[in-house]
Amino acid sequence: MNRFFRLWFAGILFILVISGYILYSILWVVRLIGTNKKKSLLAGSIITLFLMLGVYFFLFPIGPLKQDIQIIIPRNSSLRSIADTLEKKDVITSDKVLLLWLKLSGKEKRIQAGKITFKRGEGVISAANKLMHSEAVEVAVTVQEGLTIEQTAARISQVFHIDTLEFIRLCNDSIFVKELGLDAKTMEGYLFPNTYRFTDDVKPAEIIRKMVDQFKNAYATLSANPLLAGKFTMHEFVTLASIVEKEATLASEQVRIAGVFHNRLKLGYPLGADPTVRYILKKFHGPLRVSELNSSSPYNTRKYPGLPPGPICSPGKGALDAALNPAETKELYFVAKWDGSGAHDFSITNKEHDRKKMEIRRRNELQKRIREIK
Repeated sequence: MNRFFRLWFAGILFILVISGYILYSILWVVRLIGTNKKKSLLAGSIITLFLMLGVYFFLFPIGPLKQDIQIIIPRNSSLRSIADTLEKKDVITSDKVLLLWLKLSGKEKRIQAGKITFKRGEGVISAANKLMHSEAVEVAVTVQEGLTIEQTAARISQVFHIDTLEFIRLCNDSIFVKELGLDAKTMEGYLFPNTYRFTDDVKPAEIIRKMVDQFKNAYATLSANPLLAGKFTMHEFVTLASIVEKEATLASEQVRIAGVFHNRLKLGYPLGADPTVRYILKKFHGPLRVSELNSSSPYNTRKYPGLPPGPICSPGKGALDAALNPAETKELYFVAKWDGSGAHDFSITNKEHDRKKMEIRRRNELQKRIREIK
């Protein structure tokens, strides 16, 4: 027999004993006052009042909480888990009584998720009322650099209950894009990577506005190399920064990779950046086939010189700064090193670049054979 039923059984016995004693008292009072109806009615009313108060304080006792406490009610919590939490935290004496009262009073479907402060001496009714007026709680979400619109929506939906399709639709709504003051067709590239705090009931539009505002604030703190300032629009700088973000595994190489891309743009060479092809194919892992690298999309920077039509992800502040202030170098090529460190080998000439690629291939084959032997 659990705690609730023990309390209930003991309470019933207590009430029966008290009722018997009161009944005896009533009979004794009636015998004293004789047939005086007014006095009999008054005595009965007083006794009934004390009986009702006794039942009330038994059913809705004051909780044993010794000091004020804050409790967070998570979204979609069950009534049973909420009641159990309040009992364990000593806000109430019985979770069963709270559940019964919530159902009888019709409040079970009006409970709000959030933060609630329960004070010392709360009763069941007071606790139930507070469950309907919780304070919204802000939750943090970190959006990493290099995510696309779809990936950003997926990341945010891991923390908040948002409509991801609505988020993506708004990011591609040209009217909404213009409303936020962007000279672009979509929000791609402008959902600034950062840690954000929102309440659990946040809407997609509010999140997007905040992220774009953060982009504007970050971009405003940067200044372009005077030699480049008049040659590129903000949208073009963001586009280049997004490619740098995807190519540079190491933050320390961003300015150098940006320098290579600026050199290739100046000479009219294709950027040759595989991430732009991956973007149009939505293929972010695994090798690219020759047919895929020959895609006719304007985003294919292996095939077409110049910048693609727009960003391929949201770059961080480091990549933005690198695109605005690239390293001064004569290098035109880079290739990932064989050791898996994420670093690159840079070259000035195509001949040197080809030699390094051959050496990397040779080392990779050697490592493969060693693994097979083991």
